[in-house]
Amino acid sequence: MNTPRYAAAAAQLLRRWLPGASVVSGDEARGIATIERALRARTRQRRLLMVGASLVAAAAVVMVATKVGKWLQSSAGAGAIAINVTPAGQGAALARNEGEVPLKAPSSIESGQRIETPAEGGASLQFSTGSSLSLAGRTSFRVDSQGTTQRFTLQRGELVAHVAKLVASQRFIVDTPDAEIEVRGTRFRLRVIEQGDSCGDGTRTRLEVSEGVVEVRAANRDLVSVTAGGAWPLDCSRTADVPQGLAPAESAARTAAPAPKQGAPSAARSAVGNVQAEHASGLTLQNDLFAEGVARGRRGDTNGALRAYQELITRFPSSALAENAMVERMRLSAKSPMGALEASRYLARYPHGFAVREAKQLVAEP
Repeated sequence: MNTPRYAAAAAQLLRRWLPGASVVSGDEARGIATIERALRARTRQRRLLMVGASLVAAAAVVMVATKVGKWLQSSAGAGAIAINVTPAGQGAALARNEGEVPLKAPSSIESGQRIETPAEGGASLQFSTGSSLSLAGRTSFRVDSQGTTQRFTLQRGELVAHVAKLVASQRFIVDTPDAEIEVRGTRFRLRVIEQGDSCGDGTRTRLEVSEGVVEVRAANRDLVSVTAGGAWPLDCSRTADVPQGLAPAESAARTAAPAPKQGAPSAARSAVGNVQAEHASGLTLQNDLFAEGVARGRRGDTNGALRAYQELITRFPSSALAENAMVERMRLSAKSPMGALEASRYLARYPHGFAVREAKQLVAEP
């Protein structure tokens, strides 16, 4: 300890780690004890620094992981809404890029794609959120975005929608050529007619709400909230134009009803209005029955799904969804003795249907 080099090192150690300590010259034992205390103090300090550094690093990792998790969650949410579409009636086409291909059942649809239905065709869309849409004949419908904001365009034709309740950050919007329709969770019917009338400033959009509230935004107009039982535009008669895709009986009723005289009782107009109301409610019920069948099938409730599809077929035999319901019954029964029977029924009713090949294979199986 008397060596100058060690003495200098010991003095530096004491000044740094035990600044108040003093060593009496010649007291070797006390000097050694003091130096040991200084060494222990340095060790404790270094250990604390290492623990502190570890805690800081851990906190940084947690912060980064949290931010990454939120980002991944947000990214997943942006593309988490899946949409499956099933053709109905005489089918539909799925527009991809510049061309169109026949829509197969069922198919998934992505943002930027469009569904086109012929006069006797149609389509049913099922969302992973629980929402559902039914497209009538002569309809052009495009999916614009399917993230937190679900946005679509109805260029022409008609749809009936059942929108499941949205969370605070979600939006469900349908654009038409002259209006924007936004809902929070409701049932409604939306149409785009060929050309506008003198009412509604010539707008081609027609909206009828059966449940909940729908907001309508149109150029040079204030925001309008349409509640259950209401329609938009307010100054347009619901009977002013014939809905596209009317059943033959409805078209006949509309054709047979004479135009009421000015100021005379409008019994004929009321009758036609009743036909329209029944048409809208019927489409909603058809859509609900089909959606119930899909939901029960996914939960493994095969019997419940079969009953829902059969009710749709029985109550609405001319529905655009009747063929789809028969196909779903056939597929649910494919592994049972009833499979061949369901396939035979389908072939007898729809000899040129979209699932003919599938049905024939099922009938041919031993």
